[in-house]
Parts: sequence; C-alpha cells; structure tokens
Amino acid sequence: MAIKKVIKDYFSFSKKERTAAIILSVVIGVFIALPYLIKGKKHLPPMEDAVHKLQKVGTDSGYHRKEYTTKYAPYPSQENTVFEPFSFDPNTVDEAGWHKLGLRDKTIHTILNYRSKGGQFREAGDIKKIWGLRPEEAERLMPYVHITSVQSGYKKKEYVPYKYSAIKPSIVDINTATLEELRIIPGMGNGLVYRIMKYRERLGGFISVDQVKETYGMSDSALVLMLPYFKLNNPVLTTININTATDYDLSNQPYITRDVAKAIVLYRIQHGNYKTVEGIKMIVFIKEALYQKISPYLSVQ
Repeated sequence: MAIKKVIKDYFSFSKKERTAAIILSVVIGVFIALPYLIKGKKHLPPMEDAVHKLQKVGTDSGYHRKEYTTKYAPYPSQENTVFEPFSFDPNTVDEAGWHKLGLRDKTIHTILNYRSKGGQFREAGDIKKIWGLRPEEAERLMPYVHITSVQSGYKKKEYVPYKYSAIKPSIVDINTATLEELRIIPGMGNGLVYRIMKYRERLGGFISVDQVKETYGMSDSALVLMLPYFKLNNPVLTTININTATDYDLSNQPYITRDVAKAIVLYRIQHGNYKTVEGIKMIVFIKEALYQKISPYLSVQ
C-alpha cells in the first residue's frame, strides 16, 4: 500500500498539469516543423553572402579584372654580338673598336670613364681588372692586347720602409714618472700604463718597486721587462689622517678593507682621536703584519 501511495503521489498529474503538458508539446512541435513549413529565400552565411554580392556587382557593372599585357623590352644583353678580334691598345681603342671586340655597352662605358679620369692599362693582365668584364671575356681579349701608349712620366711607387724615430727608454722614478715616460718602457702597453698610474694614486705612492706587480693585469713577463727601468728615490707618500677620515676614505686605500676602515673610525669615536698612528694596534684584529703594511700611508695630523 505504501508503494502505491508513493507512485500515486509522484507519477500522477492533475488536470491543469496535463493541459499544460499538452500545450507545451504542441508549441515544441510547431517550432520543429516551422522551417519546413515556411518557404523563403535561402540565406547564405555572412562571408559567402558578402562574396556573392561582390561578384554580382562586378558582373552587373561589366567590370572585369584588367589583364596587363604590356611587355617590357628586356635590357639588351648583347650576347649575340660578333667577336671580330684584332690587335688593339686598350689605352687608345675607341668605342667602335670595343664593340668589334664583343663588349657590352655598359662595360665599354666603364672603360671609357676609367680612361677619362686618367686610368691606364700598363699590361695585358690589367684587362681583368675592368669592372663588369667577365673572366672568359678577359681571357679571350688578352692575346690581342698590344700596349704602346702608356703616358710618360709615370713612376712606379717604390716601397720605402718607415724609419721609426724610436725614443730609447730611460730609468725613471716610479713615483714621479709621467705617462709619456712610462709608455716607452718595454712591456708597457697603453692599458697597463694607465692602471699603474691609477694604482699609484690610490695607494698614495710606492714605497718599494716590487709593489708595481700588484697592479691589476700585470703579468710576470711584462714585469721582468720593465723592472730594470724603475727606481725609487726618497718616496713622498700621500697619507690619510686617521683622526678625520671616514671609513669610506680609508677603504679607498688598497691595503685597508672596509671592515678595518670601520673599526678604525669606531675606535676613534669611542676613545677619542689617535695620538699616534701606532694607536690603531689597539684594535684586536690589526695584527703586526697588517700594521706594517698600512702604517706608512696613515697619519695623525
């Protein structure tokens, strides 16, 4: 009984529901049959319709795509010119003579233009240098070349070796040598000479000739060549005042790292100005070796 009640509740329809279902079925059927019932003009898809209209306009107006039938005359190749060989001097033969020799107008014009500007043929092989003359044409002409009219006064340019007025390098003070003095020293290239001078400036001056090898890009072979030309006379160094310098100023010195520079400035702030340069030895990580290396470049002015 319970199953029958469920079926009755969910699968039975009221009178109004049956009427609505019938109407809906009729409407759906009408829409399905409508395309077959209405006979009208067949519409083309948008793109095909547009093409069709353009074709119709062209047909109706009598327009037809113009066929270009104009034929351009090809540039005369002169491939069929007759070759009438004769002994000739390329410095004097005229245009008619070149035509007899089978040359094209453009090539003849090049030759005549070359001669008008003073150019001359001095040997048969010069024929090969004519711009536009084909190798086979040059080979065909060369047996008939007989040069007799080269202008006098021409002198073949002779090669004269350039004599260098070399300046002999001299021994120079590495701290005071100029760019010109350093540049002529054996083993010294342009790039290296500028780097040596830049390093000398950053360092504050050399206190030993051996310091030159610390220059960036210095090779052992170049150093061996230039060391005999360096000397050092009572070096006057540019020093840094550790009581006024910033950590940036100190760290510009190649031997002083940024950490050491900061420690020197911080110690000064905490304990006051340094009495002597040796006072930096109170900083724990400035060992004796480092002190000996940087102390010549420091002062307490």
